[in-house]
Amino acid sequence: MSIDGWIAIGILLGSGFTILKRWAPTELVALGIPVLLVLTGVLEPAEALQGFGNHAVIAIAAVFVVGAGLSGSGLAGLVARFILRLAGQHEATILALLMGAAALVSGFMSNAATTALFLPTAVTLSRRALISPSRLLMPLAAASVLGGTLTMIGTPPNLIVSAFREARTGDPFSVLDFTRVAVPIVLMGILYTVTVGRKLLPERTSHDRLREALLPEAIAESYGVARNLARLKIGAHSEVAGRTIAEVDIRRRYGLSVVLVNRHVGPVSRYFDPRPDLRFEEGDVLYVEGDDEAAWRFGEEKGLQYGLAGPRALERILGRGQTLAEVSIAPRSPVLGRSLRDLRFRDRWGLNALSLWRHGAAVANPADLPLAVGDAFLVSGPISSVRELAKDPDYLVLTDLTETVDTRRAPLAFLLLLVAVLPPLFGWLPLAISSLAAALLAVVTRCVGLEEARRAIEWRVVFLIAGTIPLGLALEKTGVAATVAHTILELTTPLGEPATLAALFLVAATVSVTSSNSAAAVILAPIAGEVASTGAVHLDTGLLAVAFGASCAFILPIPQWNLMVMGPGGYRAPDFLRFGAGLSVVMAITTVLGLWFLH
Repeated sequence: MSIDGWIAIGILLGSGFTILKRWAPTELVALGIPVLLVLTGVLEPAEALQGFGNHAVIAIAAVFVVGAGLSGSGLAGLVARFILRLAGQHEATILALLMGAAALVSGFMSNAATTALFLPTAVTLSRRALISPSRLLMPLAAASVLGGTLTMIGTPPNLIVSAFREARTGDPFSVLDFTRVAVPIVLMGILYTVTVGRKLLPERTSHDRLREALLPEAIAESYGVARNLARLKIGAHSEVAGRTIAEVDIRRRYGLSVVLVNRHVGPVSRYFDPRPDLRFEEGDVLYVEGDDEAAWRFGEEKGLQYGLAGPRALERILGRGQTLAEVSIAPRSPVLGRSLRDLRFRDRWGLNALSLWRHGAAVANPADLPLAVGDAFLVSGPISSVRELAKDPDYLVLTDLTETVDTRRAPLAFLLLLVAVLPPLFGWLPLAISSLAAALLAVVTRCVGLEEARRAIEWRVVFLIAGTIPLGLALEKTGVAATVAHTILELTTPLGEPATLAALFLVAATVSVTSSNSAAAVILAPIAGEVASTGAVHLDTGLLAVAFGASCAFILPIPQWNLMVMGPGGYRAPDFLRFGAGLSVVMAITTVLGLWFLH
């Protein structure tokens, strides 16, 4: 091996050890790699900077933005309700459905983003099913990793090996080339978790705020809102058509609160916040909260069609940018002794006070009651308004808003996902271009705010990949990759192709655990290419073994997705090893058999 090869190995080991020991930020170490490769003469400057123009790097950055659109679209809350309807309180069923949903979404988002997206869902499920969060959160993180293998855009290793294939053959992998093998991996991972793995999960409690605050649905139940919702439709000759909410004065005359207004604008159904200046139109549907008899009387007197809101009405309200929240008064607050009307609470915050909780019971029409110590009142209105109220030191918002999101962006977010995925799937555009176009559209259509888009891009991952791509090139150029490949072949050739694939998977998994999944894919892709050049395995099969091995990161709490669940789940490092070791074996066996039989 040449001196350049030993230098490349030294840079590899030094940078990996520095990242593992956390002596310097990961992105700083990664950006230093191309500099060292040029200064030591291993690579030319143009070669060392190839990572910054790599298609995979551009695609990864853009996919982060598209994923932010999915994350903020209310998906977690919708999935939580769907899972609860199907699973009830059966732990194994909840685990299977939660992991399946997270894996599916992770096929189009980063592992960390998926874990963050479903974390409130998992906590909600644990609370409602009376299950310890530690029984759900580690499987959630594992499902995010397993699901990332489903598509080319699901995780950086898949994009990296695809870029290597394009450089070697002229053609990248398609978006779904990973799916045939990844689907059995996901299914076997879920099966392991609900059978053997479930017995290895700890049962602990944690004092995380997510388990202390009630959810909007629970608040609505305690105040009886779900039972007091009525649905009123404005007819052709109704007296309220053309008048504003303030002019009708429903609250004072009938003791009713308008929670949401539904209006058809052409073929589109839109939902409006019941502001005082909102003018009613013929055909509007009003969701009102209050006494049933009062709602019926209002409808009779003003020419509205009265009807029951139905069991799904509350979900419809909470999914249209509205929420319900319980608010208490801070000690020594200047608002004590004053009524909500005196405080102009509706005008100041844009929120309706539906009822007040005093002495263990709900009191309707609280607008004129002086607020006292110990009072709590239920408000309805836009999510953004409740979040603003939570910042005021005079009020204490007691409701958990972590999963309260506006689902109206969900169709647009899904459309942008199709913009990113379909063109490369049908060969119309490279993924880097289609995903970049989807990211730009996400910002232009305000599906993702500009600041939100900036925060969504995980620059640490982008810089890590851009900085380590030249290292992979150096290992290939100096012959290190060939040397490692021949060593693998000498050890595995007598045992056949499955042993070679297993070796590639194992080495990639080892590097992934000790550094990162992106670095593992960058380093092992050239080695897989060298192994394939001997005819021992097909190039695609070898690269897929590397990609899947790089995603096998379950046994340490170091990866970001594991760190996210460690605190809320009350986990310790041995918990990940105990649960993740078996899952790693299951993934390795499934991967090798899948690649052997399907390719």
